[in-house]
Amino acid sequence: MQNNSLHSFAQGVLRGYSQIFFTDNIWLAIPLLVVSFIDLPSGLCGLLAIMVANSTALLIGFSPYQVKKGFYGFNSLLVGLGIGYGFAVTPQVLLLVVLASFLTLLLTIAIEGWLGKYYLPFLSLPFVFAMWIAILASQMLISLEISERGVYMLNDLFRIGGLNFVSLHEWWIANVASTYINSFFISLGAIFFQFNVFAGIVVALALLIYSHIAFTLSLLGYTVAYFAYALLGVELQSIGYGFIGFNFILTSIAIGGYFYIASPKSYLWAIAIAPIIAFVTAGLFAMLSELGLPIYSLPFNFVVLLFLYSFRLRTNAKKLTEVLIHHGSPEQNLYAHLSHSNRFPFESFAPIELPFMGEWYVSQGYNGEHTHKGDWAYALDFIINDDEGKQYTNLGDKATDYYCFGKPVTAPADGFIAMLEDGINDNAIGDINLNKNWGNTIVIKHSDYLFTKVSHLKMDSIKVKVGEFVRHGQVVALAGNSGRSPYPHLHFQVQAYPYIGSKTVQYPLANLIINGERLESFAYPSKGDLLQGSTPLTILQQGLHFIPGMRLQWTYKGTETIWEVFTTVYNQSYLYCHSTKSVAWFSISSSYFTFTGFKGSKNSLLYMFYQAAFRVPLAPVKDFYVDDELPINKVFSAKRLIVQDFIAPFYRYLKASYKGELEVIGSEINPLGVTYKSSINQLVFNRVKAKTSYTLSLSPNGKITLDDGSIETGLAVCEKLL
Repeated sequence: MQNNSLHSFAQGVLRGYSQIFFTDNIWLAIPLLVVSFIDLPSGLCGLLAIMVANSTALLIGFSPYQVKKGFYGFNSLLVGLGIGYGFAVTPQVLLLVVLASFLTLLLTIAIEGWLGKYYLPFLSLPFVFAMWIAILASQMLISLEISERGVYMLNDLFRIGGLNFVSLHEWWIANVASTYINSFFISLGAIFFQFNVFAGIVVALALLIYSHIAFTLSLLGYTVAYFAYALLGVELQSIGYGFIGFNFILTSIAIGGYFYIASPKSYLWAIAIAPIIAFVTAGLFAMLSELGLPIYSLPFNFVVLLFLYSFRLRTNAKKLTEVLIHHGSPEQNLYAHLSHSNRFPFESFAPIELPFMGEWYVSQGYNGEHTHKGDWAYALDFIINDDEGKQYTNLGDKATDYYCFGKPVTAPADGFIAMLEDGINDNAIGDINLNKNWGNTIVIKHSDYLFTKVSHLKMDSIKVKVGEFVRHGQVVALAGNSGRSPYPHLHFQVQAYPYIGSKTVQYPLANLIINGERLESFAYPSKGDLLQGSTPLTILQQGLHFIPGMRLQWTYKGTETIWEVFTTVYNQSYLYCHSTKSVAWFSISSSYFTFTGFKGSKNSLLYMFYQAAFRVPLAPVKDFYVDDELPINKVFSAKRLIVQDFIAPFYRYLKASYKGELEVIGSEINPLGVTYKSSINQLVFNRVKAKTSYTLSLSPNGKITLDDGSIETGLAVCEKLL
């Protein structure tokens, strides 16, 4: 237990370094930690500061998870680096580092609480304020000595790398005279208070390896600002461009790829914001120089927070998409967003299902030819037809001749009865009642501003009362022929208000089979479509029903592997492999079992299962194939993604297509088992370069078998353990 705590603490310290670039990636943190020690006293003070901040946060009782992510430590790290660079290291300075890091933590918590009300990040504001206080306080502390280490750069370089490092430095000075290149690297190094080209080169390489998009954006933001200053005739050396330059770099990464999905629009905004930050920087520099205070990262904080807050007040957020869940890097955010938005375009919609049992036809759809027009355009009329396409038996001159007349009408989702009207006579065939246009009607409230209405119900068939709670699928009435209804049919619409006669809202229906050939999680039906609700096959529903606390024991390659089911505070379910520490997130509906994310080893059995069961239909549909796409970074190798990552915001030539087919063994009523065959094609410019196939089998006793078709691996067999 103690080793786990130390391991978590060490991770929190390391991740504090990478959090400066908006990520908790440990592999990025390691070179950044090394860079901070190019100036040894600065590096030591930075390490001391983040250790003090993280320890204090844990002692006070703040979230261990946030501490482990480096969330509460990176501002203190920057303060420690700044104090270590600015002052000669003495016991008094070390005490100042400890006090300043504690103050920075308190500022972090306070600013987080303040900005958190507006869902804004605190960025590095705590660092700026704490450093100003430290600088002003140092004027009263006579025991502190201003550091002169930066004056003797060759001595510092000799201490780090000996004569070879000094020679390399002299070669660089002699051969690379470009202010543009040198200032770029110095700006990157200055983020860690290392004002030399070599520190910047290490940071640039680390950033390049970690994220090609982040590196591209850093270069883009710096370049635009550099030439903007040159155009304005500003002497870069006179304003200390090392400190000012990283404001443009961090802002470009933040706007272009971290807080917003990387795209041509985000890149354009990263470019457009550069003149603004230049303007802000000039003003803040002039103001703060009078007070003897550096600007540090204040322009970056000011502009990014202003940008985020302003853009959240937009009425059309589609033009620049904000990242809601951060996956680690701009590339991962982009690929996850593309996959998720394509797979779950209706994710924000609560499931509203069909208001009937069995198969019904859409006789009139949106913008119908008879009545669905204007404010009431988004409505559907349903009828039942026989195999010959007729709505009725006998002569069809009586309401009872129509197949849908008297059939059960069900609640399309859980809710409360908001309003109803009953007691209206059913019409004779061909007649209509214009005085009571909607006929017998029920309005159900599912949530605020989400209501459904069923109309033209049979007289005296309503089985519910106003205020009564109804469950999805509960019979609430019978279909009839009341109101403006010349022949029996069921009118259905979604509306934002509880009144009979409210205008309609375009809203997709959930979990339905269309024309017996398509299983849809959400869809907008059209006129002529044959619809029925999707009913999950019991063997599939139970076999893939993973509940929190359940353990799955797999036997694979002669060894046993244990997975466990967990749920986050946001009700996101996931499978966790204890041996490989891999995680696969999933969701389940009446239509599909779907994996929504994966993190961990691609050599793990969990990864194979993630691929095989990426999207499994739970309701059998004859000759139906599942078509989907996996995020390309979850399929292709890092080597293959190198070029794609650079151009991903603009063009994607890689694709990972997914296809699956379900086969029921025996009958659907009493199945002996099911097999699900899936395949993944890796496409480069739409040409298949590699293919992976799986067969997933489920038996009535709950056993799951996974076969990837190779002799070497063979079968993996799973049994659930409670």
